[in-house]
Parts: sequence; structure tokens; C-alpha cells
Amino acid sequence: MGEEMAGNLERPHEPLAESAPMAWALAPGLCPGDPASHDTCVWYHRVWQYLRLLGIITSIRTNTSFLLDTFEGLADTHPRVLITASADYGMLAHLKHAFGDRPLDVTLVDRCPTSVRLNQWYADRLGFTLSSTCGDVRAVETDRPFDLVCTHNFVGRFDADARLDLARRWHALLRPGGAVVTTQRVRPGSREARASYTREQARELGATVAAAAAAYPGALGVTPDALSQATFEYALRKGAYIVTSPQEIAETFERAGFEVRVADEGGGPAERETDRPSSTAGPDTYRMRLVAVKT
Repeated sequence: MGEEMAGNLERPHEPLAESAPMAWALAPGLCPGDPASHDTCVWYHRVWQYLRLLGIITSIRTNTSFLLDTFEGLADTHPRVLITASADYGMLAHLKHAFGDRPLDVTLVDRCPTSVRLNQWYADRLGFTLSSTCGDVRAVETDRPFDLVCTHNFVGRFDADARLDLARRWHALLRPGGAVVTTQRVRPGSREARASYTREQARELGATVAAAAAAYPGALGVTPDALSQATFEYALRKGAYIVTSPQEIAETFERAGFEVRVADEGGGPAERETDRPSSTAGPDTYRMRLVAVKT
């Protein structure tokens, strides 16, 4: 499938050059809400894959080694998987790569039809079945408990109370022995409640994207100026609740009834050198890793 290589690590196949123009075209018609309002996610989904394609952010690839190793260890005993929210098909690609030919029964829940469409496109392309639905995972019910729940940098979308509700819903959706595998951006020592860009930082990001787009050797399906303006809007609207330590997340999962098996500071200095977050996070931040088991 033409896997990309990074050092000795074989990465999942992610055809971003094909799907980034697709997301750009689909988002205005599929993302819910008025595109001019703050309630829609057009600003997010139309530009996200371009940021990844152009190397502006690393996103899920920051955690590829952790995810593949963890999923590989769970593949024989955790075939029924729930993906909770997914900006694109990155998590699905990591699951499929780790599971290989072993049984994989995946359900995706996301509030946005654009994300659902991208994931379905990817599953169809690789020839496997994906069950997907639009909605809020905190409202999901099932009579077939899941073996595994996975998501990437998602819990920071919620404040402390809502985060606990989310962890409790995951606990209810899992069978005994089922696991949650996730990561989360951590900003040690931050005194802010939320992370956000200033207008100047947003303009700088837009200029960086324009330069990268102009230098890109292939066809992008969008002009550098249009992509720069979309990136500026993305940066102004993007925000998340700040997490200051792995313990903050681990304690939430313990309160929800999980046994936390892993809650560490990620891959260490080497990982932080290559990590490019889609935020104003400085060099002292990192992506924590968490594995929590329903006992």
C-alpha cells in the first residue's frame, strides 16, 4: 500500500493527498450548522487534513508507536472497537494497521457527518466494514459491550465535570476487562483554563501554511491564499481545556471506575523533538498516553 517510513517505524497508510481535497469540498455541505457561525465545524474539517499533509502538524503521528504497540497487544482479545470522535480516519488507519488480518469490528461515533464520510471512504478503500453514526458518545447505548474504546486528544474538549461524564459513559459501554486507549496534550504549569491563539499567532500560522502550500510539489486543489485564510479562521476558533498533568486525567478515570494501567508523559525527549501540535503549545508540553481497564 505504499506505507510511509519514519526511521524504522512503518506507518499506517493515510492517503492525505487524496482525502485532503475531499474534506475541503465536503465540509461546507456536511458539517452541521451555519458555516458563518461559531457552532459549525467547517472551519476545522476543511483544513485539518491539509495541515497534516503539509507537515504543519504531526497530530496522531506523534503517537504512532504507542498506538500500534498497544493495539497489537490487544488485537487478539479486543476485536470489538469503538472510536469516539475522529477528526479524520487517522485512528481507523492505526487500528487497521495494527490488527492486520485479525478480526476487527469497528464502530465510529462522531458528531460531524464530514468525519463519518471520511472514515467510511477509508474503510471502503481498504475493503473492510465500518459501522458509523453521527451523535454524541455520551448518549450512546449498546446491548453489545465493546472490548476497546480509542480516541486521540479528545478529552481536552471537555471541562472537568464533562470529562468525568465521558469517562463514565466509556466505562458503561465496555465489557469487564475492556480498555480505553487515548492520548492528551499536557501543558505543565499552565495557569490558563483554555488554550487558544491570538490574532497575531493565527496570522503567523496562516502565513506558514501559505508558504508550505506554495512549496508543495503536487496539486492541492486549493490556492495557498485560500488555505492561508482558512487556517487563520481555524486558529481563531480552535480551543481546548488545558490539562496540566497525566495525574489529572488518570484521577478522572479512576473516579469513573477504571484501573489505570498507563498514564505517562509520552515518548520522552525524542518524541517531543518531532512533535508539532496544532496549537500554541510550547516546547515544554507533551502528549500523555493512557491505558485504562474496566475491572
